[in-house]
Amino acid sequence: MKPRSIRQQGRAVEALLILLKHLTAHARWLFAALLLFYALSGIRTVASNEQALLLRFGKIQPEIHGPGLLIGMPDPFDRLIRFETGREFSIPLNGWATGGAKIDDPDKPIPLTDAELILEGTRGPDGNLIEIEKPKPTGTTLDPVLDGYTLTADFNIIQGRFVLRYRINDPFRYATAGDDIQTLLSRLAYRTLSHQIGTRNIDTSLTAERRELASLAAESTRTLAAELKLGIEITAIDIIELAPPSQVVAAFEDVANARQFAKTIYENSRQYHDETLEKHRGEAASIVFRAEGHASSLVGTAGGETAAFNQMLAQHRRSPGLVSQRLLSETLSTVLGGVQSRTLLPANEARPSLMIEPAPEFSR
Repeated sequence: MKPRSIRQQGRAVEALLILLKHLTAHARWLFAALLLFYALSGIRTVASNEQALLLRFGKIQPEIHGPGLLIGMPDPFDRLIRFETGREFSIPLNGWATGGAKIDDPDKPIPLTDAELILEGTRGPDGNLIEIEKPKPTGTTLDPVLDGYTLTADFNIIQGRFVLRYRINDPFRYATAGDDIQTLLSRLAYRTLSHQIGTRNIDTSLTAERRELASLAAESTRTLAAELKLGIEITAIDIIELAPPSQVVAAFEDVANARQFAKTIYENSRQYHDETLEKHRGEAASIVFRAEGHASSLVGTAGGETAAFNQMLAQHRRSPGLVSQRLLSETLSTVLGGVQSRTLLPANEARPSLMIEPAPEFSR
């Protein structure tokens, strides 16, 4: 405060004291009570969710006052600036908001009404064909001045709406940082969002990495705000809307539907593959089991026959005639066992002759 203004306030106080001296006793007591009440008005309270700074003689004092009583001078000597440090503030970021109507197919002409169809192709009084002027679809393009947007890593245009949330953690720095901190924070948030979106493809930005994008943008904005010593802490950046421009939403929906259809087909084919593979694996295991059983049976039978043959070979080496006679006897027994009628002839006689005559019915 300037020395002249202090001198003027001193003269005003001196005049008040002279006036008080000439007043009556009752008026003096009344005036003293008013002065006491005025002095007590300098006692203020700070709420539990607040912190306060004193503006003394127009200058901000660096001391931060927490919740409780605050004793100071009354107005206009001391003014109290309150900050809700326990509250979370939000800044809407709508600079990239989508606009315009959704267009199914920008190249598809707008259909004519019935009256226009009747007039279309007819001739007027002058003999010339009547041409109906077809209106163009509105909102088919983006205005780079009025419509905000940013670019992705694969050079697609993307728009959206966001909310920046922050808290005041240092009232003195916040009060001395500038008059329009919210505008500064908005620009910092747009800068970090542009960087995060610009390093990702549009598909990942809209789906898988949407949450990571918001988290990293908030962290980058928090770092920039700390470097600038703004006295605030960025808590989060919320993505309210993130989408391609409304003019091409239909094309993106077609792509999304095609991908969903492809995913469904893939899942169905994978399920069929697993079921078929499991079924054939069971059948293959059954065939292998039966083959192994049959092989074991054949190996066992062959082993038994081999053992019997080796035993007979050993006996044949000791007494060949006996073994040959036994084999002949066993063979005759096996063969004659399958014959219904048989005749035994002595071995030293001539072989019999067999005469076959045809049956009577075949001799005619």
